[in-house]
Parts: sequence; structure tokens; C-alpha cells
Amino acid sequence: MRNKGIAIELTALLDVILIMLFWVMMSMEHEKEVVHTEAEETIAAKEAEFEQQVSDITAELDAVKAEYNRFLDENAEDAAVANQKALDEFAQGRMITLNLTYDAVGKLFILDENGELAHTLLGTEEEIAGSISDVIEESGLDKDDVILCAFVYDGSRALYRDVKKITAAADIVGKDYNNFYCTYINISR
Repeated sequence: MRNKGIAIELTALLDVILIMLFWVMMSMEHEKEVVHTEAEETIAAKEAEFEQQVSDITAELDAVKAEYNRFLDENAEDAAVANQKALDEFAQGRMITLNLTYDAVGKLFILDENGELAHTLLGTEEEIAGSISDVIEESGLDKDDVILCAFVYDGSRALYRDVKKITAAADIVGKDYNNFYCTYINISR
């Protein structure tokens, strides 16, 4: 007898393979939809959380602005009175004047309406600021008083570095005294 071999029916096997392939594809599609839905829910939750944080920060900012405006309203009269007092004193000649002159070396004279209060050689910015602060303290002015100051120099004779030192010293004093206002006057023609 001759062996004819095993005959395999391919159509049934192909049907099973195709059914399994469709099942895997449908299962993957379902998983993709689940992941997509979860991602959308996570994004929506994060957006809501971010919007809540933004609204909280906005509310806090509004509260700080309201407190600041209330503070300004309460203290506006005090500031206006201090400014008016300083302007009245300025009209009467009450002002600190920083006068830069040169003999053999540069000197800074600190004056008020009555005359010379102090003078100093042009050292470092901190030394000059210290001299100005000493004069202000000796005048009996507080850190919250309005202090008007004029720095007067002859631009045709003054050295740029000296002018720069004195303006930097005035800035240092302005950091210590809240209402220290200094103007710079060049008297050269």
C-alpha cells in the first residue's frame, strides 16, 4: 500500500487564524479607546486643578491689592502732610545742598539754609554717604521724614568720577532714608 500523505484542509485553519486576528485587533482597539478615555479624563482633571489654582492666586492677588489700597488710603494723609511740610520748608530755603568744589583737591561741602554743616574730601562712596547721613542725623531728621537735597557742581571743572561717586553716595543715602530726594544741578554754561 502506498502512503498518500496527510491531507490538511487549509480553509478551516485559515478561518480560525482570521477569526483570532480580528479578535486581537478588536481587543487592541478597545484598549486604545480605554487609554484614550483615561487620558482625556486625566487632562480634564489637571485643567480643572490648574484653573482652580489660577482662581485661588487671582483671589489672593485681589486681596493683596485691596489691602495695599486700604493701606494707601489710611496713610495717604500722613504722606501728603509730610510732603507738604517738606515743600513748605523748601520754600523757606530748608534743603540740604551738596556743593562740589576744587582747591588743590576735590571737596564736598554739605550745607543747609544756615550755612556749612560739614565738609569732606572725596573718598569712597560709602565715606561720602556716611558724611551725608551724619549731617541728616545731626539735623534731627528721621528715616521717614521727607528730605530734599540738591547736588551742585560745575560741570566744566568737576571730574566725571567725582560726580559719579557723589551721585552713588546720594543713592546709598536714599536707600537708608525712605523719602530722600536728591536733584543734580550742573552750573556750567
